[in-house]
Amino acid sequence: MTSGAWFAAAIFIASYIAIATEKIDRTIVALVGAALMLILRLIDQTNAFRHIDLNVIFLLAGMMIIVNIVKRSGLFEWLALSTAKLTGGKPVLLLVTLSLVTAIVSAFLDNVTTMMLIAPMTLLIADALRIDPVPLLISETMASNIGGTATLIGDPPNLLVGSAANLSFLDFLTNMAPLILIILVIFILMGTGLFGKSLRRTPPNVSALASLQPRKAIRDKFLLWKSVGVLAVVFVAFVLHGMLDVKPATVALGGAALLLLLSQLPPKKQKIDPVETLLAEIDWPTLFFFIGMFIMIAGLEVAGVIKVLLDLLVVLTESNLLFASMVIMWGAAILTMVTSAVPFVLTMIPVIHGLAAQGIQPIEPLWWSLALGACLGANGTMIGSAANMVVAGISSRSGHKITFGMFTKKGLPIAIVSLVLASLYVWLRYFVLAGN
Repeated sequence: MTSGAWFAAAIFIASYIAIATEKIDRTIVALVGAALMLILRLIDQTNAFRHIDLNVIFLLAGMMIIVNIVKRSGLFEWLALSTAKLTGGKPVLLLVTLSLVTAIVSAFLDNVTTMMLIAPMTLLIADALRIDPVPLLISETMASNIGGTATLIGDPPNLLVGSAANLSFLDFLTNMAPLILIILVIFILMGTGLFGKSLRRTPPNVSALASLQPRKAIRDKFLLWKSVGVLAVVFVAFVLHGMLDVKPATVALGGAALLLLLSQLPPKKQKIDPVETLLAEIDWPTLFFFIGMFIMIAGLEVAGVIKVLLDLLVVLTESNLLFASMVIMWGAAILTMVTSAVPFVLTMIPVIHGLAAQGIQPIEPLWWSLALGACLGANGTMIGSAANMVVAGISSRSGHKITFGMFTKKGLPIAIVSLVLASLYVWLRYFVLAGN
């Protein structure tokens, strides 16, 4: 490698380690790494900015705006409280239903947002029933990681893979959802065994269910119906965006703009926050983290590091696509368990593009393997995804500590079983049945 390649690799590896250890905020690390790539002229600014995937950035931003408005209607609180009432206070049934609801919601919202909405309600429900909320929270988080794997917008790795490989929302539904439904069923069965004993230890205070009134959670019924309407339009547009030749980011931004407009128009039960407040609540650190990572990966590509990784993968797998798929899936999963999935996914995207440029076909199994490994591996440890860490923080602040060992003891078996099922699925669907 050239001296420039060594400098680029050193910057990226140092950034990767800093992100993994979490001693410094990951957004700061990504932006410092990107700035060093530019200052050291490992990549010029015009080329660097061209590599920022604006489809990913604006898709995330649009969905964040939609969620910020929808949550003000009380829809998510109503959903959680209604689920609790439906179970009659039976702890194991509550575990199953809340996990399923979380998985479904996470398929259409990013995992962090889903858990920031669901976790506080879970604590409220557990407190009312006088049961331990920790099993519920851990199960919900894992369900969120599984459910988010099913769609283009459910998990950041999927956004990155979908945009890079030009895969549509419908592509993800038809390729990922069948497997995720199977994994979700297995997860529920395993979850009742892993968490059931601790939940049955304390008899629930069923009479407290009477105090949970889902209707009172709805703060603005007019905004609720506006939100439901826009969400329905956005979902249909996501499903049809390939046929309509419209990018997912356009759908998300269009939905955000429409809901912003409708939220400011009468009828309104209560005064909605001004646009400045709604936009200020966008998760800007996450957006700038992605921007920094895009620039760093572009620096690696220009410096020739990605070419070295590509040649290494070809030698390692001897151009055997099935073996390459398994290496990518399990590699993504293992690295996701010890650090963020995003850096590895972004690193592998140009590598897979390089394999396609060499004429290696079919390349599609590699994209699905990358997404599956990065998403499903998140359940292996507490640091496997940002959602896991967010829930651990919320739970600890409420006086219910979730330790790394506690999470890993429950999550690692689920992650391994999920990845084994994913490996069999990729082998059967894309190699055996497809005749490759």
